[in-house]
Amino acid sequence: MTTREGSLDAPKRHPINWKDIDFYDEANLFNEMERVFDICQGCRRCVNLCTAFPRLFDLIDEGSTGEIDGVEKEKFWEVVDRCYLCDMCFMTKCPYVPPHPWNVDFPHLMLRAKTVNYKKHGADFRDKLLSSTDLMGKLATIPGVVTAVNKTNKTPTARKLMHNLLGIHAERELPEYDSHKFRNNAKTNHSFPVKDGKKTLGKVAIYATCYVNYNEPGIGHDLLKILEHNEIPVCLVEKEVCCGMPKLELGNLEAVEKLKNQNIPPLKKLAKDGYAILTAVPSCTLMYKQELPLLFPDDADVQAVAEAMFDPFEYLMLRKQDNLLKTDFKHQLGNISYHIPCHQRVQNIGKKTRDILQLIPGTKVNTVERCSGHDGTWGVKSEHFADSMKIGKPVFKQMAASAPDYISSDCAIAARHIQQGMGENNAQKQHPLTLLRIAYGEIHPQQTNPANAASTVQDNTMNMITRDSLMTLEDYAKARPEFRAKVMAHKNNRRISLGDNITLFFEDELTIRYQIQEMLRVEKIFDDAGIHQELEAYNPLVPDGCNLKATMMIEYPDPDERAEKLAKLVGVEKEIYIKVADYPPVYAIADEDLERETEEKTSSVHFLRFEFTPEMIQALKQDAHLSIHLAHPAYQASVDSIAPAVRQSLVSDLVL
Repeated sequence: MTTREGSLDAPKRHPINWKDIDFYDEANLFNEMERVFDICQGCRRCVNLCTAFPRLFDLIDEGSTGEIDGVEKEKFWEVVDRCYLCDMCFMTKCPYVPPHPWNVDFPHLMLRAKTVNYKKHGADFRDKLLSSTDLMGKLATIPGVVTAVNKTNKTPTARKLMHNLLGIHAERELPEYDSHKFRNNAKTNHSFPVKDGKKTLGKVAIYATCYVNYNEPGIGHDLLKILEHNEIPVCLVEKEVCCGMPKLELGNLEAVEKLKNQNIPPLKKLAKDGYAILTAVPSCTLMYKQELPLLFPDDADVQAVAEAMFDPFEYLMLRKQDNLLKTDFKHQLGNISYHIPCHQRVQNIGKKTRDILQLIPGTKVNTVERCSGHDGTWGVKSEHFADSMKIGKPVFKQMAASAPDYISSDCAIAARHIQQGMGENNAQKQHPLTLLRIAYGEIHPQQTNPANAASTVQDNTMNMITRDSLMTLEDYAKARPEFRAKVMAHKNNRRISLGDNITLFFEDELTIRYQIQEMLRVEKIFDDAGIHQELEAYNPLVPDGCNLKATMMIEYPDPDERAEKLAKLVGVEKEIYIKVADYPPVYAIADEDLERETEEKTSSVHFLRFEFTPEMIQALKQDAHLSIHLAHPAYQASVDSIAPAVRQSLVSDLVL
């Protein structure tokens, strides 16, 4: 047998013979794991990918012989449990993948082990629950139930019970459910003529996925708007259930087959009718592109669907190559930290999302190409949470390093995980499709009362926000995409950075109204008492014409450095001042609502008020020089030249 490393040929995966009786032979499985583990321990290139390989190497190093034969076979399951099938070892590290004669496919060997274990022992209640995404979504999004579910997922006492009884880690931030399911509210447009290109079909069908349908329907609506803007006729898949990836990761291949039998017929019909099929979740796309074709290699319908399946940005880039993609972007996006999820990398389509986002003028994309460590339900489980955060730590640092305006990933769950790992920061989490929709600007706005309300919300920034000036939850759900785009564009002109680690976000009626609407939406608050409570909490943050009000963020990506700096920056919020021409400095009045620091450390968030005299306001209206300074023993910074658009926005808060 040759011992050469690598191959000039592309990696090739073999069909998974899961219906062969030998596939479930445990002795045969252990022999194959021993063979592959022996190759892995002699190579060790994958030691930094996840915790499966370090555990394998520790077992070997701590064994009686220092080789794989010194490890008890039952301990192999410790390696299997730590593999979450990201496929990165196969795609990026291993030099012995097929067609190399050593034929190492570590992830699919782990899949075989999981399947054998499931066949023998089944799964516990937690794993059955977490892998039943369609059922969970249908139950959790029932009106009335959804509020209770979302509240429970945020209540410390309930989360402790979930940790103790179900093994769902109390610190894992869980995605919310949305009762306005995507498929029930999606508005498709079939009216455009079909324009096929050399590389693309000219009409699209959307496979929604469980996550988009039940958790973040806005992602699906944004995709529809992007397609509509590009005049591509679109429809929804007539009928769909879960793609089967959660069941695959559990090793329940019989359940995967049942889901396949429900999904493939309508998808095959669309493929036959000349539709490109798009899914906005990389794991679902990968399931149809790779896993199902390998599980059912003789099923012609499965193969046909695989050929018609596209990642949205893969499709959009191909449309650009066909000169059929519009690039009439209206909004810059600033600085984006973008993470490429593993299940998109495995598709071998290149960095298509990054390439599209880089087409937007005034947009810089910091691309992070490394596993975030969450992977579906794996990082939710109590026994794996710490490992998921450890694996993701390099990603968290890289994503925060460029002080981004947005953090984004094609995998919405990975983005949520990254946001949690980054800690307090001022970056907004947005899906790449949402960012693209924002960049396009006003995409065929709906002429409804909510949208009209959204378009006029900043007519008068001096008024306090009232119950009557807020949209109902239903109206806000309809208007939110357009409203959010307006607010984000507005916020870009109300941000001032003081050095690398402190940022001021100047609030006004629009930004505070947005915060209130978002709070009402998240907490599902619709009663008058609850709404008035939010108004009382937020209205003091709206400037009254004589002042500027700001949220101050102290940002250090590394948790250890952040703790050290916050201890040194006690009192920093009182050392910020604004200078108007030759008038005396206007120092910040800080944290009037509650104390946010102790003798040992300050908070990373403060609320500031700057009061101006009528003479100062008059001078600013007449273009007097405006600057902002921070003079603390541990931190000094000045902004002597404020951008004209920012200055204009701030001065508009002041009245004579």
